[in-house]
Amino acid sequence: MSEEILDIFTRDGKLIGAKPRSECHVKNPGFYHRPSWIWIYNSNGEILVQKRAMAKKNWPGYYDMPAAGHVESGESPLEGAIREAKEEIGLDLRPEDLTFAFEYIYDSSWELGQVYFVKCDKKAEEFKLQEKEVELVKWLSFDDFKKLLYSDAWVPYAADYKALIVKELKKILTNEL
Repeated sequence: MSEEILDIFTRDGKLIGAKPRSECHVKNPGFYHRPSWIWIYNSNGEILVQKRAMAKKNWPGYYDMPAAGHVESGESPLEGAIREAKEEIGLDLRPEDLTFAFEYIYDSSWELGQVYFVKCDKKAEEFKLQEKEVELVKWLSFDDFKKLLYSDAWVPYAADYKALIVKELKKILTNEL
């Protein structure tokens, strides 16, 4: 299997070329790449979380957002989000199912994270998990989600990113319920 090729950007989002994934994940590559990060909520005001498979290179066994991944070269962030949701948790999405929330510039990882929200009322056991990536998914109440997000069991994201996610999910859930 050949290595993923990712489009690379300046910090302000100007496309400057493409590089293999391994070159994007060195300590200071000097350019940014785009992941798509998908957060899923349901009509009951719950948030879906995943537990990363133990085979994962980074943060095995930690909890994380339900689906995420790199946007491949030539692919839009929306296309990448749809592909990753299908690959990781077996969720078939159409472009209109996703709401773009914001871009998060993660300087320490050289990423321009594209954050999406999706409403989905599937039961946890109905998701088809990619076993090499995801050990399990489960729905949590908003309060339980916040506790887990700020615990040592969650992938250690930047505090400002976590605060943005909590703020945006609370806003969505308040409007939905």
